[in-house]
Amino acid sequence: MLRSMAFIPDGNRRFARKNAVGFAKAYSMGFEKTRHVFEWCLDVPKLKELTMWTVSTENLRRTGAELSVFMRLLRKKLIEAKTDPLLLDNDVRVNVAGKLGLLPRAVQKAALELMQSTAENASYVLNLAIGYGGRQELLDAVQSLVSQGLPVTESHLSRAMYLQTEPDLIVRTGGEQRLSGFLPWQSAYSELYFSKKLWPEFERGDFDDAISSFNSRKRRFGL
Repeated sequence: MLRSMAFIPDGNRRFARKNAVGFAKAYSMGFEKTRHVFEWCLDVPKLKELTMWTVSTENLRRTGAELSVFMRLLRKKLIEAKTDPLLLDNDVRVNVAGKLGLLPRAVQKAALELMQSTAENASYVLNLAIGYGGRQELLDAVQSLVSQGLPVTESHLSRAMYLQTEPDLIVRTGGEQRLSGFLPWQSAYSELYFSKKLWPEFERGDFDDAISSFNSRKRRFGL
């Protein structure tokens, strides 16, 4: 049963180069695609959680101009999400996870306000991994346990992660076939699906193909 799904939305920059459009246009289309994908997820029975890798810690090392464009768009979309009927009407709680301290203060503020405004919602969870890196998450989790004097057990470590989700299916667009450090702890038994489509090109038919692929698999969880 598909209850939790995650995306690595790769390919915005390659889409910009392929179609000779600016990064602002490509990233704007990428954000709009994220909204469409969330709409499609709402049509999947029993699916109640979506995790979207919005920006990695590695992405934060990109050139100043490109990163500035992305951050302005990200802040704008986080602010708009507070009044988005798609979230309000579907009782969606938004959880932003990652090293928020690495982000511009205006983006941090917008992210925290969005989480606060949706904190009481309980029908659906939308996780946004922002400033997220899987190795850093593991390091921070271990350091948190050590600082609290807690033993490093599987249950304690799971609770110390930025994200407690364990997605049934992870979809990566853009043609690359790797996770690139996305949810290394949580993805132990996730099914993986790789699409050659660049993120802005990903369409409903591609989404349906990913769901069909998942539904055709037999999950044994190591047994």
